[in-house]
Amino acid sequence: MMTRLPVPIDRIVSQLQSHTEPTDVVYIEWFEIHKRRLTRNTSSGHMILMQLEQGKEWHHGDALYSKGELQAVVLVKPTLTIRFNPTDLVQLADFSYFVGNRHLPIFQVDQGQSFRLPYDGRLYEQVVAKYGLSVQLEEALLLSENLIRQQLKNNKKNEN
Repeated sequence: MMTRLPVPIDRIVSQLQSHTEPTDVVYIEWFEIHKRRLTRNTSSGHMILMQLEQGKEWHHGDALYSKGELQAVVLVKPTLTIRFNPTDLVQLADFSYFVGNRHLPIFQVDQGQSFRLPYDGRLYEQVVAKYGLSVQLEEALLLSENLIRQQLKNNKKNEN
C-alpha cells in the first residue's frame, strides 16, 4: 500500500467571502489558530499540509490553495463555552478580577454586552455559585477577532 503525501498549501486567502463551487472543509479547534504547521484531513478525506508565516494565525473562512486550486476552507469548530451576561459594570469588574488569575482568554459577544470563556468545569461551578443566572453554558465559536486581548492590541495600533 502506498502512503499518499499531504497536499502542501502554498497560498492562503483570508476569509474568502463567497464560494461559487462546492468546497471541501478542514476543521480546527479554537486553540489551534496559532499553530504554524498542521497536517489535516479535509471533510472529504484529502490530506493537506497547512503552514503559516511567523506571527500569523488561522481564521474562520480562510481559503487554502495549492498550485492555484482551492483545496479547502478552514472552519473553527464550535466549542462549549461559559457565557457571562453582567447585570452592571460592578459585576463585570468583579467577574474580570475573579477569572483574571486563571489566564483564560475572554471573548467579547454582542458589542461587549456579554463575554465568553472556554469551558472549564471547576470554574463553571464557581461562577454559577457566585453569579447565578448571569452565567450559562453554550456552544459557540471562539474567534480571535472577538478576543478581548486582541482587540486591545488592535486599538493601541490604531491610536499610533
